[in-house]
Amino acid sequence: MRLDAELLDGPPAEGARVTVLARLADAGEAAARLADPADGEALHDLRVALRRLRSTLRALGPLLPCPVPEKQARRLKRAARITGPARDAEVFLAWLGAQREALPGPYRGAHEWLVERTERRREAEARVARGRAVRLAERAVASLTRRLVGAAVAPAPQPYALALAGLLRAQAVALREAVREVVGPEDVAAIHQVRIEGKRLRYLLEPLRGAPGADAGEAVAALKGLQELVGEWHDAQLFRQALARAQVEASADRARWRSRGGGEADFKPGLMALDQVAATEAAGRYAALEEAHLRRKATPLLDLVYAVVAALEAGWGEAPAEAEDEGGPGQAAPPAPAERRLLLTGLPDGLDGTSEEVLQGWLPGEGARESWGVVRTAAGEQHFRTRPGGRGPARVEPAGRADFEAFWPLTAGRRVAKRSHLPASRPGWRFDEFLDRKLVLAVTELPDDGAAPDWLEPLLVREVTGERGYAEEALARRPVKRGGG
Repeated sequence: MRLDAELLDGPPAEGARVTVLARLADAGEAAARLADPADGEALHDLRVALRRLRSTLRALGPLLPCPVPEKQARRLKRAARITGPARDAEVFLAWLGAQREALPGPYRGAHEWLVERTERRREAEARVARGRAVRLAERAVASLTRRLVGAAVAPAPQPYALALAGLLRAQAVALREAVREVVGPEDVAAIHQVRIEGKRLRYLLEPLRGAPGADAGEAVAALKGLQELVGEWHDAQLFRQALARAQVEASADRARWRSRGGGEADFKPGLMALDQVAATEAAGRYAALEEAHLRRKATPLLDLVYAVVAALEAGWGEAPAEAEDEGGPGQAAPPAPAERRLLLTGLPDGLDGTSEEVLQGWLPGEGARESWGVVRTAAGEQHFRTRPGGRGPARVEPAGRADFEAFWPLTAGRRVAKRSHLPASRPGWRFDEFLDRKLVLAVTELPDDGAAPDWLEPLLVREVTGERGYAEEALARRPVKRGGG
């Protein structure tokens, strides 16, 4: 499905309801197909549909107009679990088929023995899946569909786009934290968590592919690349587990054959050779994963995600408030005085009053972006967040320390550090002394009379008001000297 402007503009409950109904329809169709043994892709498609549905319910459940009954959630979970062994056997058989020609002749007997056993296991598990899994999935899908189709949706103070932006932001943080937890190729649980968090983020983004003003196509493609790498690594790990079990079973079979006076076929060398192939593949997938994502903490991928978040918040943020003034009702409130910005060679002498240090960094992406920062004074420090305001100016909001620490690493390479002086003897003026580069700006909201005051003339280079290159966000993207910000 694709979210259109109408759904993004509407109440979060409606956007969530429509998205979940689409996932339910996909799962119902896939379950019906699995009943046909001749449909070779049905099992895979059902597993994918169930994953998408369960992930969507997990993320959007709090937004839905009615709660998801625990009974139906359990049915979906059991259906997904039941289909697992059959799908694992399918994938293993496909991998074994690709290895046959490369195996030396003496190992072919072990290969054929393993293929035969795996095929029997796949057929048995597939029969279970076509029975129990289909029944569970169809019951849950029918029940949830009935509930959601008839659910009433109440108006909401914010559109679905902004609610979705918040969910995407939280899931992006979850993926980044999962990536940071991976310490090496043997960290199986942590790498598997990266896979889970990446899928959850991808499924949230998928309905935004092609969405006007917030197209997530590039981010979804990048997440798919991550999923494929981790998925191939995961499959190689499963192959090794299956081969370890096969070695135990082969030893038991050999012992039985010997006790009955039969042949003594030893499949262990062939199974060990296959295990070596799987181990090499796992190592190669991990190396690719480390190079593409782990080493850079998934920053390039998350840049794409935050670009979508920024687009949602910029496109669906609050418009400037309207007020009544001398022009009559419905007229926009008078704009705030424009700042004048003057480039100086240094700070004026004798600055008194207060000063504060400001660290500010911008999240990646195109168009309007949000920033996170901290203001440090003699009284302590305060964290803040600026959010794009749609057609209006950016909104500055207080932020908690934990949130700041979660998002600050994502601003790397897009930061400024400055000390702002607010001299009591020069009311209406602020002097920004940048700590990460040689730059001093004077900022004022005093009326523009066309000339700088006499006391500032000795330090004045020129007025840079309106020059994009001297805006904080533009400065943040310029290289800084070592050790800054």
